[in-house]
Amino acid sequence: MSAVAGPRRLLVVEDSESDVELLREALSDSDPGVALDVVRHGEDALAFLRREQPFPDAAPPDLVLLDLNLPRMGGFEVLRALRADVDPRLRRLPVIVFTTSGARSDVETAYDLHASTFVTKPTAFEHYLDTVRAFREFWLRVATLPSTA
Repeated sequence: MSAVAGPRRLLVVEDSESDVELLREALSDSDPGVALDVVRHGEDALAFLRREQPFPDAAPPDLVLLDLNLPRMGGFEVLRALRADVDPRLRRLPVIVFTTSGARSDVETAYDLHASTFVTKPTAFEHYLDTVRAFREFWLRVATLPSTA
């Protein structure tokens, strides 16, 4: 039995267009009902989540997929800002770090900053699809997520 009702929204914080397209393909293959919003750097991620300009009408996501290597403001800074935000919804928002790094120090720093999960992007397409299916299944179908309202 699913723990969620209705479509889910994902905010993807990723500067690589090819990675975004790969993610879109993997999600459409496994769950075309997921709404995807994309921002390219950390400053836009925070503006989107706080509904600041240029995103005053942004729909709140159920989950954030966060790359670490971003221009302007990196993933760790985004995570640090979210976990210290005055808005409790942003402090509780599930954040999956989804990055090419597998460095132990990056994993530990992400969890120290209260990332919900750390996933290293697989390089082989089939493994990438399997990984996206697995986190989509757990985070968007099984887990009970905090309210975005």
